[in-house]
Amino acid sequence: MKGFEVKKHKETVFLQLPILKGVKHAFGTRQGGEEILEAFGLSPGQLLTFKQVHGADVLILREDPKTLNYPLLYDAAITDREEVALGVWTADCLPILMWDKSKGVVATVHAGWRGLRYEIAQRTILRMKETFGSSPKEILVGIGPGIGPCCYEIGTEVVDLFRSPYGSHRSFIYNRGGRSYLDLCSVTQLQLLKAGVPSENMEVMPLCTACRKDLFFSYRRDGESGRQLSFIILG
Repeated sequence: MKGFEVKKHKETVFLQLPILKGVKHAFGTRQGGEEILEAFGLSPGQLLTFKQVHGADVLILREDPKTLNYPLLYDAAITDREEVALGVWTADCLPILMWDKSKGVVATVHAGWRGLRYEIAQRTILRMKETFGSSPKEILVGIGPGIGPCCYEIGTEVVDLFRSPYGSHRSFIYNRGGRSYLDLCSVTQLQLLKAGVPSENMEVMPLCTACRKDLFFSYRRDGESGRQLSFIILG
C-alpha cells in the first residue's frame, strides 16, 4: 500500500491511487455519482457501464459502443478507445482499474466473491495479453475500496468454494469467534500474481466500505443502498 489521494470537485469527492497517476481515473464515494466525470472534463455520454451479473465474462471493446447489443452482461471490460470511460458501480465488491501504458489499453473489473471464484481478475489480464499483446509485467493495477475482512463474513459453502482452487485459504480467509471472513483484496492479488502481474505493479486502497459509512455505500451494512462509480479512461 502506497497511500491514496482524496480529491474534491464542487460537492463530489473521489479518490485516486498514485500507481495510476499517468491516466485519468477515479474511485468514487457516496458524495457524487456520474458527476465525478465533470472533474475530468468528461461527459456522461463517454461513460460505458454494464449490467453487472457477478460473473466472469470480459467485454473486449474495439468498436463504437453505440454498435453494441444492450444490456451488456459483463463484469469486466477492456478497451483501447481513447474516448470511452470504462466504469464500474460498487457497494461492497471491489472496483479494479487496470492500465497498460505501452499498449494504450485500460480495463475495469467488478469483483465480488462470485466473480473471483471464477478468477475474473486473472481472466481480464489474460484477455489483455491475448487481444492487445499486453505483457502482464507492464500492466498497472489499482484495487479500490470494498468490504474488508474486518466485516465480510461468509458461510461454509463459500469457504469450501475457495479452498478447492487454491489448496489453502489461510492467506485470505480468517476465523474469528467461530465465524469466517473473506479478504477480497488478497484473493485478487493472488490471481494477479498468478497471471504474471508483479506485486510492485499493484496498489490497494485500504478502506472498508462497510466501516466507512461517511465515505461509502455498503450493501452488507445497509441492505438496499446506493453505489459508487469508479472509472478509467485513456483520453
